[in-house]
This record gives sequence, structure tokens and C-alpha cells, in this order.
Amino acid sequence: MLRTTLMTAAAVMAAAPAYAAVGDKLPAGLAKLSPDQIADRVQVVDDPLEEHVVFSTKGVFRNSGVKDDVAVHDGFLEARKTRAGGEVVWRVRHDLTYSGARRDVKLVHVNTPDGLLKIAPGAVRRWSEDCGDVAVVCSQHLSVEFDLPETAVRHIAAAWRPGDRTPWRVRFKDARGQDVTVGLAPVEVAGLVDAVDRARR
Repeated sequence: MLRTTLMTAAAVMAAAPAYAAVGDKLPAGLAKLSPDQIADRVQVVDDPLEEHVVFSTKGVFRNSGVKDDVAVHDGFLEARKTRAGGEVVWRVRHDLTYSGARRDVKLVHVNTPDGLLKIAPGAVRRWSEDCGDVAVVCSQHLSVEFDLPETAVRHIAAAWRPGDRTPWRVRFKDARGQDVTVGLAPVEVAGLVDAVDRARR
């Protein structure tokens, strides 16, 4: 957990491992997995009192890294499948920590074969550390969720190649130009698609 002082936060971020969520390469351990292995690790919440069956990659492979002075704690995907018709909502979430002025994510940019998708976030949550010391710059936390159309999800899944460490880039557009580029792992997307397709069958 990052501490609340600017100095400590900067030190922790400098020591954090590079990771696909921050732009360059997927972790080697994640790249070694196959979609089948990911699908076997997907968490499934099938509560008969709820309308949806929820599939999540949150526990599949956790890692963190730093991009644009922002600590990216984790990114994961979620699929919510209705019980009646089998329709699926595909959702992406990233959790970030940073210092300085509040960031205000207004759009998410994702490339697809049909061109650049500009998606309004479904949810943006912000909160600050309660430092209790006016001499300290507190860490700010940001959680961004957005929905992807199924065609885009399946295109990203189809981009997976064994051992490939190339992330699928996603950009959070800040109102003041403090954009942050993160990434999705095609193998993780493919594994979630496999898990949902199994359930559909």
C-alpha cells in the first residue's frame, strides 16, 4: 500500500515493476499463460438472487507499475451475463494512485478495426488519503470503469499470440491534458471470453 507522503509515494512508484497496465510490455509470467489457463482462473459469481452471472479476471494476475507519474495498481475485466437472454456487458476497471492536482477522466480512447473508440467512463471514483498533517502532500486515488462493445472485446482477444508481451493500449483522457495510458492483456481478454463462451454453451 502506498503511504501518503509525496516522498514515500515517489519512492514506491520508482521501485514498482514495469507492467502492461502502464504501457510497454506484459509481465513475463502473464505472457506465459494461455487463454484456457486464464479461463480456469476466472472468478465466477453465480448468485441465484441476482439477475446476472458475473465473471471477473481480478484474481487472475495482479501486478502494478508506473506511467505518467501515476501508480497503476491493477487492471481487470468483468463480464456480466444476464440469466434470461445471455446478453453480456463487458467492463474494464483500473485503479490508480497519484499526487498533485485532481485528475478528471472524461473519455477513454481505445483503438479498434473500426477506428478510434471514444468511450465515456461508466464510473469514475476519486478519494484522497486522510493525512492529518498539513505539511504532507496526500495521495489521490482514482478508479475508472468503462464498458467495451463485444466486437472490440473479441477483436482484442483475437490479437493474442503465444508468448506475446504486447499490451492493447487504452488512454484515459484527462480534462486538463494529464492523460494516462494503460493497457489490456489480450491473453486475459481471450481467457475471459473463453470463460463466458463456455457458460453460454
